[in-house]
Amino acid sequence: MGMRVDGSSGASAAQSTGAASWQQRQQSFKDLFSSLQSGDLGAAQKALQSLTGGNGSVNSSSPLAPIAQALQSGDLQGAQKAAQQFQANRAAHHHHHGGAATQAVAGTTPNQPTSGPGSLLSAIA
Repeated sequence: MGMRVDGSSGASAAQSTGAASWQQRQQSFKDLFSSLQSGDLGAAQKALQSLTGGNGSVNSSSPLAPIAQALQSGDLQGAQKAAQQFQANRAAHHHHHGGAATQAVAGTTPNQPTSGPGSLLSAIA
């Protein structure tokens, strides 16, 4: 009745944590674009906070930067327009880069699913 020891439990736990984190980001993207579509500035700002780990700041070279800037200044129409542009750019690039745009936006690595936030954005549009 010996105890079985193998290295897979650590890898499995890390994968579960990564999957949960990815699912949370996916939900935050959905919440952000859904809130913008419905015109709920407060909910969109909250979703942005969730996406950015609570600080609301986005790298200025990120495709989300125009949305974040508009939300931080309380400009709902500007954020909606930036979100529409984001979705249009993402749709145009998705066909050429095989999901690379989703990876860049969501911060995923090539080993993580690439259909998540991108497919949500398409479903919301």
